[in-house]
Amino acid sequence: MKKIFWFVVLFLLLLTFSGEPPLKPYRDKIIDYALSLVPAEWQSDSQAVASIQRDLNAYAQTLGLRQQEFLATAAADKDSILSFRQNYCVNKDFNPVLFGEPLQRSCSIIDKYYDRLTGN
Repeated sequence: MKKIFWFVVLFLLLLTFSGEPPLKPYRDKIIDYALSLVPAEWQSDSQAVASIQRDLNAYAQTLGLRQQEFLATAAADKDSILSFRQNYCVNKDFNPVLFGEPLQRSCSIIDKYYDRLTGN
């Protein structure tokens, strides 16, 4: 029993302090999976904002500089994310910087966490 306890403690410490590139993607996947198991009522909207920012930032690395800046501004806080979703994902307003597949992908990232973001 002691060995299992120390293994779990070591594993959690490794996850906690593994913010460097070799382990970070795996840590993020495990944390996202753990958060998906937690009911939405227990999660804060700041966790959803952080998840959206992380996913949009990772996706933006494949885009141009202006698109990266636009997505960073759009994901700055909860209000800007909700405004971006309403304007470009729901109302389908034209955006000269972000359109087509990048806009659809950004909307799908936001929609993935929308329930957590609004607390529904």
